[in-house]
Amino acid sequence: MLKVSVTEDSAGVAMEVEGRVAGPWVDELQQCWQRELARAAGRAVSVHLSAVTFIDDAGKQLLSRMFQHGVKLQGKGCMVRAIVAAITGRAEGECSAAPESPNERRDTAKPLQEK
Repeated sequence: MLKVSVTEDSAGVAMEVEGRVAGPWVDELQQCWQRELARAAGRAVSVHLSAVTFIDDAGKQLLSRMFQHGVKLQGKGCMVRAIVAAITGRAEGECSAAPESPNERRDTAKPLQEK
């Protein structure tokens, strides 16, 4: 399932995408993008992948084409941000924290008390 909500202001058009960008939903998103691109009349178009749960290869290709046409891509969640980072070349997709060094670790466990 795919849900696309569109908001518009003087700066441009924002498309809020939720669900799966996969299978038949890729074509649906492309049609929506083309429609909104025409409606934007030269203003900025942004795509917010706020609640996207899965993106297949065709979805990644579409998002890449959208980016190449000037669409600003934004994602939430590790998977989506990593995909957006791979498409845009920005490091925003990295989600893992640096591992703790042994010196920085604090042992918060309490010792067992004998009865």
